[in-house]
Amino acid sequence: MSRKYYRGCVRVLFAYLLFSIVTILFRRYYLHEEQLSWLQWGLKVLDFSAIPYGWYIEMWIGLFLLTPFLNMLYKAIPTRRQKHVLLLTLYLMTALPDLLNRYGLHLVPGFWIKIYPLMFFFAGSYVREYSPQPAKWKLVAVIVLLCIINPTFNALFVSNHTMISPTGGFAGVTGTVIAVAVFLLLYKANFGSPWLRAALMKVSVLSLDMYLCCYMMDRLVYPYFLEHYFVDQSQFGIYFFVIVPILFAGSFAIAWVKDTVCKRMSKQL
Repeated sequence: MSRKYYRGCVRVLFAYLLFSIVTILFRRYYLHEEQLSWLQWGLKVLDFSAIPYGWYIEMWIGLFLLTPFLNMLYKAIPTRRQKHVLLLTLYLMTALPDLLNRYGLHLVPGFWIKIYPLMFFFAGSYVREYSPQPAKWKLVAVIVLLCIINPTFNALFVSNHTMISPTGGFAGVTGTVIAVAVFLLLYKANFGSPWLRAALMKVSVLSLDMYLCCYMMDRLVYPYFLEHYFVDQSQFGIYFFVIVPILFAGSFAIAWVKDTVCKRMSKQL
């Protein structure tokens, strides 16, 4: 814990406030949403709904404040086996309810399901300490096998209905495993090209800003494709490799402009 650490939240909070203001103007004057008063819009900034994806910042603030203490807790666990038990406990507490407490059923305790960020936090702490490097082919096999469960189930058993996710959501039984496997596949990857490394570093630096502004890109791009190309939602799979790069490039451009302007202004100050 230090003043320097707590000052680290300023950049994130500034980015959230800035993009909240821009998103409010976008929603008010481009989307012509309900004409709320400026006070009401201001309250939406405080309850993290000005940007519909703002829940992440609300979660991040709490995780940021807890991080020094979570690190102390993790470092106080004496053995690797006990750390395994911690990860398994968090996995069962967050993933099983996502799988089993659905469709009116409540088969396992689900009160702590929302602490899944701690699951990922301690998984990251474990990876940082022990640097596990499973065989890449095993990681790829796990990712592919788990990713085909939902589409295969829907192709075989679901018709005239929106897609069903039998294995749960992104922090569920398979979602958590896929996330960890993807991270293990990439975190030690050696990208030989200096240009590629520089591009990935830039995207990494701008990723938060890209996330905060991508709602506006979503509202610009998806309605256009729905109006001009889609017959129904099932066609999203056909245009996935067109829409997603457009969203990515547009969000990157907005984030890059914001980053460039802020850097120039800070130099002048």
